[in-house]
Amino acid sequence: MQSLSTVWWVLPGLFVAGIGAGFVNVLAGAGSMLTLPALIFVGLDPIAANGTNRIGILLENLTAARTFYQHNLVDLKMGIKLALWTLPGAMLGAIAGIHIGNLWFQRILVIVLAVSTATMFLPKFATGESTRPDGDASPWLYPTLLALGFYGGFMQLGIGFLFIFALRHFLTRDLAQVAAYKTLIIALYTLPTLVIFAWMGQVHWGAGIVIGMGGMIGARLATRLTMSRRGKLWVKVIMAIVILAMAVRLWV
Repeated sequence: MQSLSTVWWVLPGLFVAGIGAGFVNVLAGAGSMLTLPALIFVGLDPIAANGTNRIGILLENLTAARTFYQHNLVDLKMGIKLALWTLPGAMLGAIAGIHIGNLWFQRILVIVLAVSTATMFLPKFATGESTRPDGDASPWLYPTLLALGFYGGFMQLGIGFLFIFALRHFLTRDLAQVAAYKTLIIALYTLPTLVIFAWMGQVHWGAGIVIGMGGMIGARLATRLTMSRRGKLWVKVIMAIVILAMAVRLWV
């Protein structure tokens, strides 16, 4: 297992990065923009950082999913069914993520994220949502989940935005429910991907647990905001801000 820098601020810094990532991940996504660079900065190579980051993702999404479930925002049976569609792709993606990386895929992701955010602010007739009953899953949802599972297993970075886009257009228009299903699906497929990275020796458990503890705190704060009166507006605003920052960082 790789060693971290011994500077005193490393662990507190990772903890703070975890809080920020947990908060942003539940509301929108791209919290890994905080934790992946932080893990690399303190001494891990990119592949080990990618694997270690899964600990925080797992813990913060389990925390958020539990809170959403307690508030009846997620149907557990439906959530598990959706997560199962992501598992084959996620495991294949994790194996690929240990061996390869692709800058052009990151640039394609920038375009996808920008389009996804733009559709959230378009009139409803432009998104085509009014033609499908809310809660009635579109047939396009399942192959989309399979593809998203692969990307989530491969890199994870920005996957929350893509789940928001898919779930909002193919399952439900309620953003609180979208966030609830998103967190449950990500939590369930992250577990086997973490096992794969750990099996290949690409997980630093100490750093991952520190980030994970911070992520759980950030996730609790974000779930409360999501369920507040103005939670839907905040989800849109924060999502747009983070996407812009992420797009600039990836493109440059």
